[in-house]
Amino acid sequence: MTRAAPAKGKGPAEAGSFDWMLLSGLIAMGGSSFMFIRMALETAPPAIVTTGRLWLAAIILYGAMRAKGRRFPPLLVRTIDGPRPHRLWAWMAAVGLVGYTIPFFIFPWAQQFVPSGLAGVYMAFMPIWTLLLAALFADERLTPAKIAGFVLAAAGVLTLMGPEAIAGISGADLPAQAGLLVATLLYAASAVMSRRAPPARRIVFSAGIVLAGAIFATPGLFFTPIDPTSWSAKSVLSILALGAGPTALAGVIIIVIIRRAGASFMALANYFVPLFAVLAGALFFGERLGLNVYLALALIFAGVAVSQRRGKAPAPVAAAALQKSS
Repeated sequence: MTRAAPAKGKGPAEAGSFDWMLLSGLIAMGGSSFMFIRMALETAPPAIVTTGRLWLAAIILYGAMRAKGRRFPPLLVRTIDGPRPHRLWAWMAAVGLVGYTIPFFIFPWAQQFVPSGLAGVYMAFMPIWTLLLAALFADERLTPAKIAGFVLAAAGVLTLMGPEAIAGISGADLPAQAGLLVATLLYAASAVMSRRAPPARRIVFSAGIVLAGAIFATPGLFFTPIDPTSWSAKSVLSILALGAGPTALAGVIIIVIIRRAGASFMALANYFVPLFAVLAGALFFGERLGLNVYLALALIFAGVAVSQRRGKAPAPVAAAALQKSS
């Protein structure tokens, strides 16, 4: 059985080549999601996009789970004090609400009032929140190299978005900015919660949290005018793409990375996602790439490299001498 959380006091393993490959896939899906959301919102309301992608992802992951011969745990378990909610379901519901439902509604709402560049700046807070929360609650060491690397990569994101986005902080809607900040904190909290959750199969945990997110998101449809005849084929196909890739497949990859290499390593993807989105915009929408893009690329890569540096282990002789003297 795959562990959802490390043993107390034991941090994640060092990221290997497979973890970097998974992170690259996560970056690609996260970056492409901006493009799909942009096309989906052309004719479909935000609540339809959010709820639609979550339910599609939940169906896909449930099918994958059953294909592997796995099942959800029972909702209730018998105890001497009577039936109680299953502990794993409580965790999956909490992660689904915190990591999917609330942020998925906040971002489309906030981006109606703030420039997309400013939204990208706020996304740079997510890895920093994760670094701090993982150190406090998930036994992940907070080293000087990690701090320096995350700050350097954050500077890369700010460089990518440009001074116009930063200047927009004073002029943009304050509640919307607060919402974006809360959403990034919730993303970080859900990553750490996923690492601390009870033991569960990865596919079961992934399917459970997305299903919970979809259930919590559904009431939002009652406050949204629904007219399928007004949705273009491009919007519908974009919602399908969002559900299959950046929600279903990415949801599994996130859990795998968190459990293998830690929440803070997974959070590094958020530094590359805005960069990938800009590159995708240049490729598919003909948007120009300025010098700041290349400078941002260098800063982000440098930050990631610094954050992943490991201190040298003491030499065997020195370690033995230290033990003898103690």
